[in-house]
Amino acid sequence: MLIQNLGEKMNNLKLSILLSFLFLVGCSETQEEAETATEAEQGPPFSEYMTCTPGPDFNNETATMMVDEWNDLALDEALFFAAGHAPLETASLGGEGKVYWQLFWESKDAADNAWASGPSEEFAAWAQKHESVLTCDGENRRGYNAYFPYYDKDNWGEPSAEWVTYAHYCKYNGDDGLAKLQVGVEAFNAYLDNQADDVAPFRYAVYMHNGENPEPYASYDFFWMNYYKSHDGAKTSYERFANEGAEVQAMFDASATCEGPNPSTSYQFFPDPDDA
Repeated sequence: MLIQNLGEKMNNLKLSILLSFLFLVGCSETQEEAETATEAEQGPPFSEYMTCTPGPDFNNETATMMVDEWNDLALDEALFFAAGHAPLETASLGGEGKVYWQLFWESKDAADNAWASGPSEEFAAWAQKHESVLTCDGENRRGYNAYFPYYDKDNWGEPSAEWVTYAHYCKYNGDDGLAKLQVGVEAFNAYLDNQADDVAPFRYAVYMHNGENPEPYASYDFFWMNYYKSHDGAKTSYERFANEGAEVQAMFDASATCEGPNPSTSYQFFPDPDDA
């Protein structure tokens, strides 16, 4: 599962201890604080999304083969997770019939360096071989800082190579939108603390722009992602929050106006789940 394995890797990178702190305390360390940070305090992982166009040969079997062969390439060591997302609706922000390839890197600098090195001959051959299956727009990829404010306490449980993602696209209502969002996140975490142990497995993340992202994505201030093991679990979670989370929702509404939820089926791409 994307988020579970992501969390495990972030532990190895000594990053997870900051995920809640950085978001709730402000996402705004001073330069002096940043310069004195230890190796374990360098910030959240950097995530990139690419919009991809399925070709005439796109199906579950050919896509799986494509991803398997991608895993056999000499991938940059700074890349520690990748996932694919297939929207349930026919159209999404990327356009009609698009799917998405998501990358997780140790840092933006590491990602930029990897892209700057250009494609290897092996990568170019792989891309050409599978261009009738899927082509991705790497040039217009989008970059984000990925915050998981409840990672250390959530109930995700055992990893899985498939899950569902419910995305909300959000715009601040005013200059104090971020500050109000931080208050809302803190209240939402308290709401989660008070949920019963038998709630559907759930994890969430907030994605903040890092870099010059293209439209229509740049017109949104942040993206809120809810992750569940199944669509039934998502339905249960949303219904429970509608019934019990009115005060928290009011805090979110004061912070930002959001579109969604926009559901997708999500798949682990890297590390290769078939190698387990």
